[in-house]
Amino acid sequence: MENNKSIFISAGDISGDIHAANLIKSIKEISDYRVYAIGGTQLKIVADEFIKDIVNINGFGFFPIRQVFFLKEVFKTVKKYLIDKKISKVILVDYYGFNIHLAKLAHELNIPVYYFVTPQVWASRKYRIKNIAKYVKIAFPILPFEKEMYEKEKVKVYFEGNPLVDLVPNITEKKNKDFQKEVNIGLFAGSRKNTIKRHLPIILDAVKILKEKINAKFVLFSVDNFEQNIPDYITVKNGDDFKEREKIDIALCPSGTVSLENALMGIPMVVMYKLSWANYLLARLIIQVKYITLANILLNKELIPECIQHRATAKILSQNIVDILNEEKYNAVRQELLNFRQQLGPEGVYDRVAKRIVEDDNGL
Repeated sequence: MENNKSIFISAGDISGDIHAANLIKSIKEISDYRVYAIGGTQLKIVADEFIKDIVNINGFGFFPIRQVFFLKEVFKTVKKYLIDKKISKVILVDYYGFNIHLAKLAHELNIPVYYFVTPQVWASRKYRIKNIAKYVKIAFPILPFEKEMYEKEKVKVYFEGNPLVDLVPNITEKKNKDFQKEVNIGLFAGSRKNTIKRHLPIILDAVKILKEKINAKFVLFSVDNFEQNIPDYITVKNGDDFKEREKIDIALCPSGTVSLENALMGIPMVVMYKLSWANYLLARLIIQVKYITLANILLNKELIPECIQHRATAKILSQNIVDILNEEKYNAVRQELLNFRQQLGPEGVYDRVAKRIVEDDNGL
């Protein structure tokens, strides 16, 4: 296939869109590749040609069945681009369900595939790694223990670090604060509407209890406007503002990216997660890890309290917050989280991955 120095990149969720866009920025700094993309608002900014928004399909008002038809049409469009534009490299970012089909297509077209932010196959559905091994030339996992999993499947793999270390401020100073006077508590309900709908009422009830127990200020961090009315004693901050997050002493948040970000900033927290009972029972069947919080998984202990499903109640959450605000316990948790950052590699992750991809030849 003719190498016309063109890249196609695909990301299907908010965090993947951010990582993909930052990777493209690094690629453009060291090469003259033309970039075609499907993703979200961040990729739209950095791509030379943005094809479709697949990140914000929930915002289109699509029902799930319509989303399936929409993605099928996107897939057809991408296939045409891969062939007509003689794409020389394909980069996939997370979003396994859709991206694995693109990986297979690119492989059939003799286009090398690079998978950045590989899916968390260690947590559930480990069989997925077999498909990745079939179609992906180089995998770039973002957790240190994932490297060995791919090596066992004979996949060429590099652990260049977790890209959050490039995005999340490195906090080193020790907090000297009298929690008897005032505590700044950060609240995070999630990034998806269904998650917010389940979590927010519980969080607001937990705040009511905490108001009676401790002297605290509450800040609710939001990626979007809330449908539910927020009491005036809670400040709402829209957007992912790490400067504002540096001011909080402790957090109440769901598992996932936000909990890892908080851990990297040394913010002690209580993690909650609630699913519909049907989804919870299904998750219990397929999830194969002891903890759901990445910091706990990497540390192999429950440093951060996890309140899942029936334990995700206002009473239990608020009590866990109060328990952590013991000065000795708080400082110990904070220090362990700050040390934990070292497990995820040094800064410069996007640059290192970009260099690997750009310098790799185009053979499969």
